[in-house]
Amino acid sequence: MDTLEKIFGGAARVKLMRLFLFNPTLYYETSDVVDRSKVETSRARRELNFLAKVGLIKKSSRGGNTVVWYLNDRFPYLVEFQRLLLQTSLVHKQPIVKKISKIGRIKLVVFSGIFKELWDNTIDILVVADNTKRGTVESVMSSIEAEMGKEIKYAILDSEDFKYRLGVGDRLVRDVLDYPHEVVLDKLGLF
Repeated sequence: MDTLEKIFGGAARVKLMRLFLFNPTLYYETSDVVDRSKVETSRARRELNFLAKVGLIKKSSRGGNTVVWYLNDRFPYLVEFQRLLLQTSLVHKQPIVKKISKIGRIKLVVFSGIFKELWDNTIDILVVADNTKRGTVESVMSSIEAEMGKEIKYAILDSEDFKYRLGVGDRLVRDVLDYPHEVVLDKLGLF
């Protein structure tokens, strides 16, 4: 258990806090919270009730038995918590790279977007890999999204496609490389 989990009462609470803090305009039903955070339903309910009790999130009924949860934009420590949870998410990049390495023969990993505090950037993770498996890619990225608490925008390119796109100044590649980014792994020897 890392320090943040100890301070905030466990990994489940931290995942739920990230989910709401990094998606401040979205409303979630309990089932959505469970799906996105990969937290067991009973634990998610306890944590949601706790976070509502301390005022970080709010609960609202939407007809019938439907309950939605959303971030309380008047929470006094909102900005500080967002900053803290983002910074602590970004410290642990190697476990993310280790997860990404399961998708195929990894040649290049570039972090941008949320990893550089650019919330509206087009791509958060650019991966160049050969012999990727679509099911594995989706599973790995879903796992990373659950840890980060935010949908990750990513692009997976094979080596030939990446080299071609780089050579012609393709917009997708340029949008990552022209903005703040971090090359985390480079087996192509480009950077």
